[in-house]
Amino acid sequence: MSDFNLIDIINKKTCDKFSFLRLKQVFFDETKNMCQISIIYPNDVKLEEKDKDFIIEIIKEELNLKNSLIVVKINKSFVEKDLIKQSVLYFLQKKHPIFYSGIIEGCYSGESSQIDNKNMSLQIKVDNKENSNDVLPKVEINFLVEKGLAEYFYKYKIDKNLYEYLNKNFCAEFSINANSFNFTNKIQNDFLERKIEEIKTKSDIEWLLDSASNKFLVENKKELIGNKIEFSPRYIKGINSTFDNYCVAGKVSFLTERSYKSKRIKKNKDGTEEPIVKPYFNFNVKDDTGNINVIVFPNKAQYHKMHLIKDGDTVLVQGRVDKYNGKFEIMAKKISLCEIPSKQKIIENINNNEITSYKFIKPIKYTSTKQANLFDDSISYSKEILNNNFVVYDFETTGIDPQNDEIIEIGALKIEKGVFTQVFTALINPKKHIPESATKVNRITDEMVANCFYIEQVIQDFYLFCKDCQMVGYNNISFDSQFLLNAGRKVGIDFNNTQLDAFVMAKQKLNGLHNYKLGTVAKYLEVNLVDAHRALNDVLATAEVFLKLY
Repeated sequence: MSDFNLIDIINKKTCDKFSFLRLKQVFFDETKNMCQISIIYPNDVKLEEKDKDFIIEIIKEELNLKNSLIVVKINKSFVEKDLIKQSVLYFLQKKHPIFYSGIIEGCYSGESSQIDNKNMSLQIKVDNKENSNDVLPKVEINFLVEKGLAEYFYKYKIDKNLYEYLNKNFCAEFSINANSFNFTNKIQNDFLERKIEEIKTKSDIEWLLDSASNKFLVENKKELIGNKIEFSPRYIKGINSTFDNYCVAGKVSFLTERSYKSKRIKKNKDGTEEPIVKPYFNFNVKDDTGNINVIVFPNKAQYHKMHLIKDGDTVLVQGRVDKYNGKFEIMAKKISLCEIPSKQKIIENINNNEITSYKFIKPIKYTSTKQANLFDDSISYSKEILNNNFVVYDFETTGIDPQNDEIIEIGALKIEKGVFTQVFTALINPKKHIPESATKVNRITDEMVANCFYIEQVIQDFYLFCKDCQMVGYNNISFDSQFLLNAGRKVGIDFNNTQLDAFVMAKQKLNGLHNYKLGTVAKYLEVNLVDAHRALNDVLATAEVFLKLY
């Protein structure tokens, strides 16, 4: 039975008396043979206990699960502007990261906002209908964005997807729209066109770089509070706003147990009453980039587990980030003991067959506004493209000598059956100063790589990413492949993948070009190359060039 049908049945049997109800969750526990149903209703609606009993009776009669226990919970749902805002941003970040990256810098929740050429805006207005006969509060959500993002918003049906998500979690009537800026003169129009093009190209690349480079991996996780933490931790220095589910990892210090007075009252035997006093813990977590305070409100079962943590332990924490007294803190929901692999540890003589999981750098799913257009059904590829997997890669280095210089950035893109699927990107600590001549080309500085892994560590994960794939680069035969082979030899890895060079393909198939640099070839083939000489940017352009030339 679908969520809609259950509420629809209640409404039919009660002549829409309870049309404000929303089915939040249906959960069946096979071990307990129990079906648990959670229903919510608006905070400003008064629902009598007899009405709740009547609703529960209808549900049990309809489900008719004679041999199972049916538990129905009917609770109020609070509609608050800040909660709506956090839910909207969470949904966009998870389901539509390109649109999210376009609005997040100028995100504003309010009835009005100042808009300038640099910012996007999210406007949220909540009308709780306190002086009205209407049952449901009304929530208006408006995205005031530039034309390119507004078109993207409706093309990918973000309004409908967001409506369905919010409607399942809140008791309210939602109105969701995206409107674009209106400029009144040619100078502003020209600026807008440039800005739209920047959003279309940079949002894909910057989001991918940001998502990968801000995370790191932990090992040997042991759950203490809550279930297993599935997310990778992010560096503490990256915390610059509130967030629902943020993970950090680091060393524990200043672990302290305190208490607070609960709103609940307990009655003493002598007839007096007093607030119930409950314990809580707070401690500091420090990683290589900063530190943050963590607060834990444990239940009875978790209280004793908190005493298993001591100063100096390494923990993985997941929870809500909020700002108190001008500083960010994490309200922990889950805590695990863990280990953070040391960047000083150099792994030598690795057997290729033993590399079965990512240890330091994990690939991320490729997401792009251009994916749908680039790979629509009208485009046909050869059997070689459709029947093989490819990794398009590019390195940034400290110099041009493979024997003495080091890799400082890897950018790679996997193509499976003609579709971009995964991205591998990492900055790498070369263990020495990056020459100014290299920084002028790739704009990578010593500060940017100071907290990054070494090539001896990253190359293991890159080997796994490239396994069973043909490797594609641009002028890689004489340059990148030499750095790749040397990096592999340091830890006993043999990169014996077939190497394809899009530079060689361009010289063979495109006659009459004044040179065959990537920028020249990309322009000729109408491929957009943004911010050349950063590894992932060059890779995205090389991948499109390769597919057009193959």
